[in-house]
Amino acid sequence: MIKEATIIYPDGREEKVSPANGNDFSLEEVQKIVGGYIEVVGLSDGNILVLNEEGKLCGLDENPKATVIAHEHKAMFPHDYIVGNVLICSSDMLK
Repeated sequence: MIKEATIIYPDGREEKVSPANGNDFSLEEVQKIVGGYIEVVGLSDGNILVLNEEGKLCGLDENPKATVIAHEHKAMFPHDYIVGNVLICSSDMLK
């Protein structure tokens, strides 16, 4: 069974993606998706958001949809926000 995740883009678009090996994403895969070093934000439902660790420093566009998800799970401070492409997947999909 191939596992599936979702990329959430700053403009609100979503794209379903699967790891190359069908099971879990490599570091290189997620770095390519987010465009740099990764930061992992755990959600209360066992899923994770993977985002660009230096996104705000790089001037990436705000990602309102990913920000709402993080706030719903109380995974970040209320005044904080997420920028850039974000991968949302189950925690076991990132090794």
